[in-house]
Amino acid sequence: MKALKITSYFILSLLFLYILSGFFLLPYIAKKEIVKNLDEILITKTKIEKIYFNPLTLDLEIKGFSLLDEKEQEVVGLKSLFVDFRALKSIEKKYFHIKNILLEGIYLNIIEKEKGVFNLASLVKPTETIDEEINQKEKTKLIDFLVSKIVLKDTNIDFTSFTDKKKYNLLLKDINYTIYDFGTFKNYLSSNNLQFKLNENTDVKISGGLKIDPFIAYGKITISNLKIKELLDFDKSLFNFELNPEANINLVLNYNIDTTNDFNLFLNSEIFEINNLKLKQNQKEIARLNKLDLKYFSFDLKNQELNFKDLNLKDLYVNMILDKSGVNFTNLLKEKKNEKEIQNNTQKSNTNNKPWKINFENTNLNANFDFNDFLNNSKLNIKDIKVKTSNINIIDDKINIKGANLATLNTKYLDNNNKLNISSSKTDLTHDNININGSKVEISNSTLKKDNLIFEDVKSKIKITTNSLDLGLSKLSIFDEIYFDLSDLKLTNLVFVDKNNNISLSSKNSKLKVNNFLLDKQNNISMKQTELYDTNINFFDSNSSFDINTKKTNLKISNFSLKKDAITVGQILLKDPRIDILNMESKLKIEAKNLNLDLNKLVSKKNLFRIEKTNLNNPHISIILAKNIQAKDEIEKNDIKKQEVDKKVENKKATRLNLGPINIKNMTLDFEDKNLPIPFKTTISKLTGAVSAVKNRANSTSNLEINGVVDDYGVAKITGIVNPNDIKILTDINMKFQNISMKNFTPYTAKFLGRTIKDGKLELDLNYNISESNLKAKNSIIIKKLELGDKIESKDAVSLPLDLAITLLEDSSNTIDLNLPVSGNVDDPEFSIAAIVWKAFVNLITKAITAPFSLIGSLFNFSEDEINSVDFNLKESEITPIQKETLDKIAIILNSKKEFAISFSPSFDEKNEKEKIANQRALNIQKYLIEEKSIDKKQVILEKDIKKSSSNINLNLKEIKK
Repeated sequence: MKALKITSYFILSLLFLYILSGFFLLPYIAKKEIVKNLDEILITKTKIEKIYFNPLTLDLEIKGFSLLDEKEQEVVGLKSLFVDFRALKSIEKKYFHIKNILLEGIYLNIIEKEKGVFNLASLVKPTETIDEEINQKEKTKLIDFLVSKIVLKDTNIDFTSFTDKKKYNLLLKDINYTIYDFGTFKNYLSSNNLQFKLNENTDVKISGGLKIDPFIAYGKITISNLKIKELLDFDKSLFNFELNPEANINLVLNYNIDTTNDFNLFLNSEIFEINNLKLKQNQKEIARLNKLDLKYFSFDLKNQELNFKDLNLKDLYVNMILDKSGVNFTNLLKEKKNEKEIQNNTQKSNTNNKPWKINFENTNLNANFDFNDFLNNSKLNIKDIKVKTSNINIIDDKINIKGANLATLNTKYLDNNNKLNISSSKTDLTHDNININGSKVEISNSTLKKDNLIFEDVKSKIKITTNSLDLGLSKLSIFDEIYFDLSDLKLTNLVFVDKNNNISLSSKNSKLKVNNFLLDKQNNISMKQTELYDTNINFFDSNSSFDINTKKTNLKISNFSLKKDAITVGQILLKDPRIDILNMESKLKIEAKNLNLDLNKLVSKKNLFRIEKTNLNNPHISIILAKNIQAKDEIEKNDIKKQEVDKKVENKKATRLNLGPINIKNMTLDFEDKNLPIPFKTTISKLTGAVSAVKNRANSTSNLEINGVVDDYGVAKITGIVNPNDIKILTDINMKFQNISMKNFTPYTAKFLGRTIKDGKLELDLNYNISESNLKAKNSIIIKKLELGDKIESKDAVSLPLDLAITLLEDSSNTIDLNLPVSGNVDDPEFSIAAIVWKAFVNLITKAITAPFSLIGSLFNFSEDEINSVDFNLKESEITPIQKETLDKIAIILNSKKEFAISFSPSFDEKNEKEKIANQRALNIQKYLIEEKSIDKKQVILEKDIKKSSSNINLNLKEIKK
């Protein structure tokens, strides 16, 4: 009993000593030893206000812990540490259990005095250490533990850096962290919640759960109003720009970490925003962003995928500058010495890695862009840029973009050095699909729309404008070769002006299609088909005063190829255009419609131009000569210009021409001359024929044969052979015109003859032969039943009695058959075929009037001397055989020409004869013709006046008035 009592007292004494030492002795010793050991190890001075330990409940509390530097400034501080142990119960289950850990009022004062040197890292005093090799054959398993609750309350971390000229300070304050069920016992899933404030503006919240073995963590990070500048200011030496203090980031990020098998990390965002971002460099604003709003972002380390959904960049402004130091955006980050080595090592380490997949879904951007090139004195300004893409996929160097659209409001480019201005008001560019594989680019279904495009080269005095440009591409491929298909280009109100060359071109509507365009590695170009359709074009050349208008132009070029200097074209088709050509000086106008031109197999290369065959079908061409008001000095100037052009052409090396046969079918030619008192117009229709190959070799020749209908009932045929190099070397052309209505030539007869034509038919057989510049021409002119009309006043008309001339020239069938031969040397500068023919015609008419017996005698094979007088010997008046020969020939003429009469006067030689014999001679002639030759009395006219100079009686030819 006594032993039991002693044992009880002993146990109670031990318990009392345990409690007493636990409450008083242990805290005292612990405080002293902790301070002593820390002071020996650390360079700081340790302070502990109080340590409290409850040996019954195993609660530990430390208050007022701090580490002070030499200036008595607190480096590390802890207001209170409370630990609630649950060892007894946990030992039974072979694990270490702590119910609660409360750390309140932690304070860390982190100071960076030099680059990468922090005060907390150098708290431990330097000591000599001995390396020991520890061979651990078996890895012992640590005892499991469990902390039911850990709380960090009112924690503050103050970070100060003195590495820059200006002190940098970052404060993490009001840190509150709670974690439940943290430990390895039963591998509980711990839940945790962290909140703190970064400086004065940023709130950070982290909530989630984690496991220790294997390490698994998940949760959500919420960052509100993170000031970007507060982070970047940590090391300003890295950046070559200034950021505004208002720029901030808002982020809600979900994370999931799993190390069960490998290290797997998955991140996805609910909110990611960058707001009010402004960048300055050298006191100039270079970039501005109102808002970057990313609705969803995910990072999948296991599958190596990055996904971005609904990315919106609002009100982005970029001011790019190029000067002596380069482009401003290339030096935003200051390059470190070892940066290139790091990049190279990174590239090497990533060589065998699986490629990442990066996806962008629904990306939108609106921006403004300025580019100032101070080196080349140029500027580019693009306003209201809008970029949209429905999907972007990136795998390694493969990029796929779907539903891309770029739109701009105003674009201006100004090159002051080269005096070049380019601008447009609206641009809209869309691509259905873009594939980029390394350096290979493929684009499908692209459209480009541009409004009010202006291109002006002030130096060259060239200006191009168009109200709208509309370009469509079904496919575009860029690699070693450039290929595109089904290009459709439409231009509205296109204007091209070249003031240096005094030419202009304009088109209200231009439409162009290009199929299968290819630019290969050798810079060869090929196109399967190019088509200009439904296009109206106006071309004006003030140097040559030509104004050319085309309407509804349809031009198709097939199988075009350009290799080195050689151009080949399979076929050129020009269909149904309306072409108007006007010479502003001469007022010459040429109109063409219903034109179908077919050129086959065209080849153009060095010193060679060849067309295999040309077909011209159904053209209707009108040539109109307006009233010529061109001044003499203008004509001389044009002659000088022409001589200068001819000299330039002569100086050029001749190109071999080989133009295959030209076939003409159903051509209509209208000719109108308004230079005449009465406008002239004629039509040659159904022109059909061919011209053989035209070559410019020395001895080459070309044959031609063309047939047509003149006006309603006339026929035309042109045949011959020419030397295409120079018609002066060889020309043998025959032109036949039959059954041509003379009435249509009234405008010309009115001007040059002063008379209209009532009726008549014309036949021409014109043959022109030129050999070695010597011309021999035969002009056979047959006029049937010509009837003149009214007189017309004309300053150019010849003053001749045309009625008499026509009567003299016509035979019994009222036909005038004229032959007007022409000869001469075409090299003579004063030689003119038209002038010579006209002169021969006038001479013929004049001769008919002034020497009618010569003309009319030639019609009956009589000489003029045989019929122009009746000869008598002195003092004779009887009609002898001598007089009969002359009078019989006169009778033949009068019987054939009932519209003519012979007039004569009595005549005698007053020196040797008496007047009586003169009358007798005249009466005998009258009697012989009327009575013996049965000549109408009207055709024999005896004049009253008596001639006294000769015994011969001279005869005169007169027209009988109807």
